[in-house]
Amino acid sequence: MAITLIGTAPSGVNLAYRPIVYKWSSNVLNLKYCIVEVLINSVRVSAISVQLDSGSTTNFTLDVSQTAQTSLSFDLESINSTGVISPVNSQKNIQVKIYEVTEASSVISTDYDASDSNNSNYQYFSPPFIAVNWVVSHFDYATFVLGHYVLSDSTKRFLTDTPYKKSIELDKDEFIGILQHVGTGGKNFKVEILTYNSANALLNTDYIDITEWNTAYSPIIPNNTYKTLSIGTKNLINSGVSLTNVAYYTIKIINDDGDKSETKRFDIVDSCSQDVRIHWANNYGKQDSYTFKGNVQEEVQHKASTYIQPLGLTYSSDARGLTVLQNTSNSNFKAYSKSISRDTYQWLSSMLTNKIAFVEINNNYFPIIIDDGTILKTDEKDMPIQFVLSYSFANVTKGFRG
Repeated sequence: MAITLIGTAPSGVNLAYRPIVYKWSSNVLNLKYCIVEVLINSVRVSAISVQLDSGSTTNFTLDVSQTAQTSLSFDLESINSTGVISPVNSQKNIQVKIYEVTEASSVISTDYDASDSNNSNYQYFSPPFIAVNWVVSHFDYATFVLGHYVLSDSTKRFLTDTPYKKSIELDKDEFIGILQHVGTGGKNFKVEILTYNSANALLNTDYIDITEWNTAYSPIIPNNTYKTLSIGTKNLINSGVSLTNVAYYTIKIINDDGDKSETKRFDIVDSCSQDVRIHWANNYGKQDSYTFKGNVQEEVQHKASTYIQPLGLTYSSDARGLTVLQNTSNSNFKAYSKSISRDTYQWLSSMLTNKIAFVEINNNYFPIIIDDGTILKTDEKDMPIQFVLSYSFANVTKGFRG
Protein backbone atom coordinates (compact mmCIF):
# COMPACT_ATOMS: atom_id res chain seq x y z
CA MET A 1 0.00 0.00 0.00
CA ALA A 2 1.30 3.45 -0.85
CA ILE A 3 -0.03 6.99 -1.00
CA THR A 4 1.63 9.50 -3.32
CA LEU A 5 0.98 13.22 -3.18
CA ILE A 6 -0.14 14.90 -6.37
CA GLY A 7 1.69 18.19 -6.39
CA THR A 8 2.81 19.47 -3.01
CA ALA A 9 1.17 19.50 0.41
CA PRO A 10 0.12 22.83 1.94
CA SER A 11 3.06 24.42 3.75
CA GLY A 12 4.12 27.69 5.29
CA VAL A 13 1.29 30.18 5.97
CA ASN A 14 -2.17 29.48 4.55
CA LEU A 15 -5.29 31.63 4.74
CA ALA A 16 -8.13 29.74 6.40
CA TYR A 17 -10.71 31.42 4.16
CA ARG A 18 -9.09 30.25 0.93
CA PRO A 19 -9.05 26.63 -0.28
CA ILE A 20 -6.35 24.52 1.47
CA VAL A 21 -6.18 21.46 -0.73
CA TYR A 22 -4.51 18.06 -0.49
CA LYS A 23 -4.41 15.86 -3.60
CA TRP A 24 -3.11 12.28 -3.52
CA SER A 25 -3.30 8.91 -5.21
CA SER A 26 -3.25 5.34 -3.88
CA ASN A 27 -2.11 2.15 -5.60
CA VAL A 28 -3.67 -0.26 -3.12
CA LEU A 29 -5.87 -3.05 -4.49
CA ASN A 30 -9.63 -3.05 -3.85
CA LEU A 31 -9.56 0.59 -2.77
CA LYS A 32 -12.94 1.98 -1.62
CA TYR A 33 -12.18 5.34 -0.01
CA CYS A 34 -9.85 7.05 2.46
CA ILE A 35 -10.30 8.35 5.99
CA VAL A 36 -8.46 11.56 6.83
CA GLU A 37 -7.78 12.72 10.37
CA VAL A 38 -7.19 16.46 10.76
CA LEU A 39 -4.91 17.50 13.62
CA ILE A 40 -4.90 21.01 15.06
CA ASN A 41 -1.79 21.74 17.12
CA SER A 42 -1.16 17.96 17.20
CA VAL A 43 -4.65 17.18 18.54
CA ARG A 44 -7.15 15.25 16.38
CA VAL A 45 -10.25 17.37 15.81
CA SER A 46 -12.02 15.52 13.01
CA ALA A 47 -12.06 12.39 10.86
CA ILE A 48 -13.37 12.77 7.31
CA SER A 49 -14.43 10.09 4.84
CA VAL A 50 -13.04 11.08 1.42
CA GLN A 51 -14.42 9.45 -1.71
CA LEU A 52 -12.51 8.88 -4.93
CA ASP A 53 -12.44 11.76 -7.40
CA SER A 54 -15.20 11.50 -10.00
CA GLY A 55 -14.10 9.17 -12.81
CA SER A 56 -10.92 8.07 -11.00
CA THR A 57 -10.01 4.79 -9.31
CA THR A 58 -6.86 6.13 -7.61
CA ASN A 59 -7.06 9.87 -6.93
CA PHE A 60 -8.48 11.91 -4.05
CA THR A 61 -8.96 15.61 -3.26
CA LEU A 62 -9.66 17.19 0.14
CA ASP A 63 -10.06 20.85 1.11
CA VAL A 64 -9.39 21.32 4.86
CA SER A 65 -10.16 25.05 4.96
CA GLN A 66 -13.56 24.49 6.61
CA THR A 67 -11.92 22.59 9.46
CA ALA A 68 -9.34 25.36 9.79
CA GLN A 69 -12.06 28.01 9.95
CA THR A 70 -13.98 26.28 12.74
CA SER A 71 -10.78 25.93 14.76
CA LEU A 72 -9.80 29.61 14.54
CA SER A 73 -11.28 32.70 16.16
CA PHE A 74 -10.56 36.40 16.61
CA ASP A 75 -8.05 37.49 19.27
CA LEU A 76 -9.30 40.61 21.07
CA GLU A 77 -6.14 42.24 22.42
CA SER A 78 -5.95 43.19 26.08
CA ILE A 79 -6.23 46.84 27.01
CA ASN A 80 -2.91 48.28 28.28
CA SER A 81 -0.87 45.75 26.29
CA THR A 82 2.69 46.59 25.32
CA GLY A 83 5.26 45.37 22.81
CA VAL A 84 4.72 42.36 20.58
CA ILE A 85 1.73 40.05 21.12
CA SER A 86 1.57 36.43 19.97
CA PRO A 87 -1.63 34.95 18.51
CA VAL A 88 -3.69 32.67 20.74
CA ASN A 89 -6.75 31.54 18.79
CA SER A 90 -6.20 33.10 15.37
CA GLN A 91 -3.31 30.86 14.22
CA LYS A 92 -3.05 27.07 14.33
CA ASN A 93 -0.70 24.35 13.11
CA ILE A 94 -2.53 21.80 10.92
CA GLN A 95 -1.58 18.30 9.77
CA VAL A 96 -3.45 15.36 8.24
CA LYS A 97 -3.17 11.59 8.57
CA ILE A 98 -4.52 9.51 5.68
CA TYR A 99 -5.75 5.92 6.00
CA GLU A 100 -6.78 3.72 3.08
CA VAL A 101 -10.00 1.70 3.24
CA THR A 102 -10.31 -1.44 1.11
CA GLU A 103 -13.00 -4.04 0.50
CA ALA A 104 -12.28 -7.66 -0.45
CA SER A 105 -14.87 -10.46 -0.36
CA SER A 106 -17.34 -8.01 1.24
CA VAL A 107 -14.91 -7.36 4.11
CA ILE A 108 -13.93 -3.74 4.87
CA SER A 109 -10.33 -3.31 6.05
CA THR A 110 -8.48 -0.21 7.32
CA ASP A 111 -5.76 0.74 9.77
CA TYR A 112 -7.90 3.65 10.99
CA ASP A 113 -8.99 3.29 14.62
CA ALA A 114 -11.53 5.81 15.89
CA SER A 115 -10.61 4.99 19.49
CA ASP A 116 -6.91 5.82 18.98
CA SER A 117 -6.29 9.53 18.50
CA ASN A 118 -2.53 8.87 18.34
CA ASN A 119 -2.64 6.10 15.74
CA SER A 120 0.73 5.57 14.03
CA ASN A 121 -0.50 3.03 11.44
CA TYR A 122 -1.41 5.68 8.87
CA GLN A 123 -0.44 5.50 5.20
CA TYR A 124 0.51 9.20 5.05
CA PHE A 125 1.26 11.87 7.68
CA SER A 126 1.69 15.40 6.36
CA PRO A 127 4.20 17.97 7.56
CA PRO A 128 2.52 20.83 9.46
CA PHE A 129 1.44 24.12 7.97
CA ILE A 130 0.09 27.25 9.62
CA ALA A 131 -3.48 28.46 9.06
CA VAL A 132 -4.37 32.03 9.99
CA ASN A 133 -7.77 33.66 10.49
CA TRP A 134 -7.69 35.76 7.30
CA VAL A 135 -10.43 36.50 4.75
CA VAL A 136 -9.76 37.18 1.07
CA SER A 137 -12.74 37.65 -1.22
CA HIS A 138 -12.94 35.70 -4.46
CA PHE A 139 -12.81 39.04 -6.29
CA ASP A 140 -9.38 39.72 -4.75
CA TYR A 141 -7.90 36.34 -5.76
CA ALA A 142 -6.70 37.81 -9.05
CA THR A 143 -4.41 40.35 -7.38
CA PHE A 144 -3.67 38.86 -3.95
CA VAL A 145 0.02 38.16 -3.24
CA LEU A 146 0.97 36.83 0.20
CA GLY A 147 4.52 38.06 -0.35
CA HIS A 148 3.35 41.66 -0.03
CA TYR A 149 3.13 41.04 3.72
CA VAL A 150 6.49 39.28 4.15
CA LEU A 151 9.24 41.53 5.56
CA SER A 152 11.88 40.80 2.92
CA ASP A 153 12.67 44.18 1.36
CA SER A 154 11.00 47.61 1.41
CA THR A 155 7.43 48.93 1.68
CA LYS A 156 5.95 45.64 2.88
CA ARG A 157 2.45 45.88 4.33
CA PHE A 158 0.92 45.69 7.76
CA LEU A 159 -2.16 43.52 8.28
CA THR A 160 -4.59 46.42 8.02
CA ASP A 161 -6.16 48.61 5.35
CA THR A 162 -6.05 51.80 7.38
CA PRO A 163 -5.14 54.92 5.40
CA TYR A 164 -1.56 56.17 5.72
CA LYS A 165 -2.73 58.83 8.17
CA LYS A 166 -5.36 58.45 10.89
CA SER A 167 -6.27 60.16 14.16
CA ILE A 168 -5.94 58.88 17.70
CA GLU A 169 -6.61 60.37 21.11
CA LEU A 170 -4.29 60.18 24.11
CA ASP A 171 -4.73 57.20 26.45
CA LYS A 172 -6.02 54.93 23.67
CA ASP A 173 -5.07 51.40 22.69
CA GLU A 174 -4.26 50.66 19.06
CA PHE A 175 -2.94 47.47 17.49
CA ILE A 176 -1.53 46.50 14.12
CA GLY A 177 -0.73 43.07 12.69
CA ILE A 178 2.44 41.79 11.03
CA LEU A 179 2.79 38.48 9.17
CA GLN A 180 6.35 37.12 8.99
CA HIS A 181 9.98 37.69 8.07
CA VAL A 182 12.29 35.57 5.92
CA GLY A 183 15.92 34.50 5.84
CA THR A 184 18.44 34.08 8.60
CA GLY A 185 18.08 35.21 12.18
CA GLY A 186 19.82 38.03 14.01
CA LYS A 187 18.63 40.87 11.76
CA ASN A 188 17.38 42.91 14.73
CA PHE A 189 13.85 43.62 13.53
CA LYS A 190 12.27 46.48 15.46
CA VAL A 191 9.44 48.98 15.32
CA GLU A 192 10.75 52.49 14.72
CA ILE A 193 8.63 55.25 16.30
CA LEU A 194 9.32 58.83 15.21
CA THR A 195 7.58 61.61 17.17
CA TYR A 196 7.01 65.13 15.82
CA ASN A 197 5.69 68.42 17.19
CA SER A 198 3.13 70.68 15.52
CA ALA A 199 5.92 72.40 13.53
CA ASN A 200 6.86 69.03 11.98
CA ALA A 201 10.14 68.97 13.88
CA LEU A 202 11.42 65.53 14.90
CA LEU A 203 11.39 65.19 18.68
CA ASN A 204 12.50 61.63 19.41
CA THR A 205 13.25 58.27 17.83
CA ASP A 206 12.23 55.21 19.82
CA TYR A 207 12.31 51.49 19.13
CA ILE A 208 10.38 48.39 20.17
CA ASP A 209 12.38 45.22 19.52
CA ILE A 210 10.71 42.32 17.74
CA THR A 211 12.88 39.73 19.46
CA GLU A 212 10.60 36.93 18.26
CA TRP A 213 12.07 37.47 14.76
CA ASN A 214 15.68 36.97 15.83
CA THR A 215 15.46 33.30 14.81
CA ALA A 216 15.74 32.09 11.23
CA TYR A 217 12.64 31.62 9.11
CA SER A 218 11.54 28.04 8.35
CA PRO A 219 9.68 27.49 5.07
CA ILE A 220 7.64 24.60 6.52
CA ILE A 221 6.84 26.00 9.97
CA PRO A 222 7.30 29.79 9.86
CA ASN A 223 8.72 31.03 13.14
CA ASN A 224 6.73 33.56 15.12
CA THR A 225 4.25 34.50 12.44
CA TYR A 226 1.10 36.59 12.57
CA LYS A 227 2.15 38.86 15.44
CA THR A 228 0.43 41.99 16.74
CA LEU A 229 2.17 45.25 17.68
CA SER A 230 0.86 47.54 20.44
CA ILE A 231 1.18 51.02 18.90
CA GLY A 232 -1.58 53.20 20.43
CA THR A 233 -0.82 56.25 22.55
CA LYS A 234 -1.50 54.35 25.76
CA ASN A 235 0.55 51.36 24.59
CA LEU A 236 3.54 53.50 23.62
CA ILE A 237 3.53 55.45 26.86
CA ASN A 238 3.37 52.16 28.78
CA SER A 239 6.39 51.05 26.73
CA GLY A 240 8.39 54.11 27.78
CA VAL A 241 7.80 56.30 24.71
CA SER A 242 7.31 59.99 25.60
CA LEU A 243 4.41 61.74 23.86
CA THR A 244 4.90 65.09 25.61
CA ASN A 245 4.36 67.94 23.12
CA VAL A 246 3.88 65.35 20.34
CA ALA A 247 1.46 66.31 17.56
CA TYR A 248 1.85 63.09 15.59
CA TYR A 249 4.02 60.01 15.31
CA THR A 250 4.90 57.48 12.65
CA ILE A 251 5.67 53.76 12.88
CA LYS A 252 7.40 51.30 10.59
CA ILE A 253 9.39 48.07 10.91
CA ILE A 254 13.11 48.14 10.10
CA ASN A 255 16.09 45.80 10.44
CA ASP A 256 19.87 45.79 10.03
CA ASP A 257 19.65 44.72 6.36
CA GLY A 258 17.58 47.76 5.39
CA ASP A 259 14.31 45.85 5.05
CA LYS A 260 11.33 47.92 6.08
CA SER A 261 7.57 48.01 6.11
CA GLU A 262 5.21 50.68 4.96
CA THR A 263 4.84 53.71 7.25
CA LYS A 264 1.72 54.58 9.22
CA ARG A 265 1.08 58.02 10.74
CA PHE A 266 -1.05 58.78 13.81
CA ASP A 267 -2.22 62.35 14.47
CA ILE A 268 -2.95 62.97 18.15
CA VAL A 269 -6.28 64.78 18.57
CA ASP A 270 -8.38 65.93 21.50
CA SER A 271 -10.97 63.61 22.96
CA CYS A 272 -14.49 64.62 23.94
CA SER A 273 -17.28 63.14 26.04
CA GLN A 274 -19.28 62.01 22.98
CA ASP A 275 -16.46 60.02 21.38
CA VAL A 276 -17.37 56.42 20.51
CA ARG A 277 -14.37 54.14 20.11
CA ILE A 278 -15.01 50.94 18.17
CA HIS A 279 -12.68 47.94 17.80
CA TRP A 280 -13.36 45.22 15.23
CA ALA A 281 -11.93 42.18 13.46
CA ASN A 282 -10.57 43.25 10.10
CA ASN A 283 -10.26 40.96 7.09
CA TYR A 284 -6.76 39.93 8.13
CA GLY A 285 -8.12 38.65 11.45
CA LYS A 286 -6.42 41.49 13.32
CA GLN A 287 -7.84 44.31 15.44
CA ASP A 288 -8.64 47.69 13.89
CA SER A 289 -9.92 50.69 15.85
CA TYR A 290 -11.66 53.99 15.09
CA THR A 291 -13.16 56.82 17.13
CA PHE A 292 -16.46 58.24 15.89
CA LYS A 293 -16.34 61.94 16.74
CA GLY A 294 -19.65 63.17 15.36
CA ASN A 295 -23.09 63.07 16.95
CA VAL A 296 -24.35 60.05 18.89
CA GLN A 297 -28.01 59.02 19.12
CA GLU A 298 -29.27 56.54 21.68
CA GLU A 299 -32.63 54.79 21.80
CA VAL A 300 -33.65 52.46 24.61
CA GLN A 301 -35.96 49.67 23.49
CA HIS A 302 -38.07 47.41 25.72
CA LYS A 303 -39.80 44.15 24.93
CA ALA A 304 -42.06 42.37 27.39
CA SER A 305 -43.50 38.86 27.35
CA THR A 306 -46.89 38.60 29.07
CA TYR A 307 -49.46 36.07 30.22
CA ILE A 308 -53.03 36.21 31.50
CA GLN A 309 -53.46 35.62 35.21
CA PRO A 310 -56.98 34.45 36.16
CA LEU A 311 -59.05 36.80 38.33
CA GLY A 312 -60.83 35.69 41.50
CA LEU A 313 -64.41 36.37 42.53
CA THR A 314 -63.32 39.03 45.02
CA TYR A 315 -60.88 41.89 44.75
CA SER A 316 -57.18 41.21 45.38
CA SER A 317 -54.20 43.39 44.64
CA ASP A 318 -52.39 40.25 43.46
CA ALA A 319 -55.00 39.57 40.79
CA ARG A 320 -53.24 41.34 37.94
CA GLY A 321 -54.98 39.93 34.87
CA LEU A 322 -52.50 40.65 32.05
CA THR A 323 -49.11 40.19 33.72
CA VAL A 324 -45.53 40.78 32.56
CA LEU A 325 -43.62 37.52 32.58
CA GLN A 326 -40.29 39.21 31.87
CA ASN A 327 -39.07 42.46 30.32
CA THR A 328 -35.87 42.87 28.31
CA SER A 329 -34.26 46.18 27.41
CA ASN A 330 -31.35 47.23 25.26
CA SER A 331 -29.84 50.42 23.92
CA ASN A 332 -29.52 51.07 20.19
CA PHE A 333 -26.99 53.64 19.02
CA LYS A 334 -26.11 55.59 15.94
CA ALA A 335 -22.55 56.94 15.92
CA TYR A 336 -21.60 59.49 13.27
CA SER A 337 -18.14 60.14 11.92
CA LYS A 338 -16.89 63.57 10.97
CA SER A 339 -16.25 64.23 7.27
CA ILE A 340 -14.18 61.36 5.83
CA SER A 341 -12.21 60.54 2.70
CA ARG A 342 -12.88 57.75 0.22
CA ASP A 343 -9.92 55.77 1.65
CA THR A 344 -11.29 56.06 5.17
CA TYR A 345 -14.72 54.96 3.99
CA GLN A 346 -13.28 51.89 2.27
CA TRP A 347 -11.43 50.99 5.46
CA LEU A 348 -14.40 51.58 7.80
CA SER A 349 -16.70 49.54 5.59
CA SER A 350 -14.51 46.51 6.28
CA MET A 351 -16.08 46.24 9.72
CA LEU A 352 -19.29 45.20 7.94
CA THR A 353 -17.65 42.08 6.48
CA ASN A 354 -17.20 40.17 9.73
CA LYS A 355 -19.29 42.26 12.16
CA ILE A 356 -17.18 41.11 15.11
CA ALA A 357 -16.99 44.38 16.99
CA PHE A 358 -16.68 45.96 20.42
CA VAL A 359 -17.22 49.39 21.91
CA GLU A 360 -14.67 50.59 24.45
CA ILE A 361 -16.14 52.27 27.53
CA ASN A 362 -14.02 53.21 30.56
CA ASN A 363 -11.17 50.88 29.57
CA ASN A 364 -13.48 47.91 29.02
CA TYR A 365 -14.62 46.15 25.87
CA PHE A 366 -18.34 45.49 25.37
CA PRO A 367 -19.46 43.30 22.45
CA ILE A 368 -21.87 44.94 20.03
CA ILE A 369 -24.14 43.89 17.18
CA ILE A 370 -23.69 46.02 14.06
CA ASP A 371 -27.05 46.57 12.38
CA ASP A 372 -27.62 46.08 8.68
CA GLY A 373 -28.81 49.66 8.54
CA THR A 374 -25.28 51.08 8.86
CA ILE A 375 -24.93 53.64 6.06
CA LEU A 376 -22.57 55.88 4.16
CA LYS A 377 -23.61 59.45 3.41
CA THR A 378 -22.27 61.05 0.24
CA ASP A 379 -22.44 64.51 -1.31
CA GLU A 380 -23.82 65.48 -4.71
CA LYS A 381 -20.60 64.28 -6.41
CA ASP A 382 -20.90 60.88 -4.72
CA MET A 383 -17.93 61.60 -2.49
CA PRO A 384 -18.05 60.17 1.04
CA ILE A 385 -18.80 62.70 3.72
CA GLN A 386 -19.97 60.65 6.69
CA PHE A 387 -20.11 57.08 7.97
CA VAL A 388 -23.01 56.21 10.28
CA LEU A 389 -22.63 53.13 12.47
CA SER A 390 -25.82 51.62 13.84
CA TYR A 391 -25.26 49.16 16.66
CA SER A 392 -26.63 47.74 19.89
CA PHE A 393 -25.12 45.94 22.83
CA ALA A 394 -24.84 42.20 22.30
CA ASN A 395 -26.12 41.49 25.80
CA VAL A 396 -29.63 42.67 26.69
CA THR A 397 -30.76 43.53 30.21
CA LYS A 398 -33.40 41.18 31.61
CA GLY A 399 -35.81 42.21 34.33
CA PHE A 400 -37.39 40.11 37.06
CA ARG A 401 -39.60 37.20 36.06
CA GLY A 402 -43.22 37.84 37.02
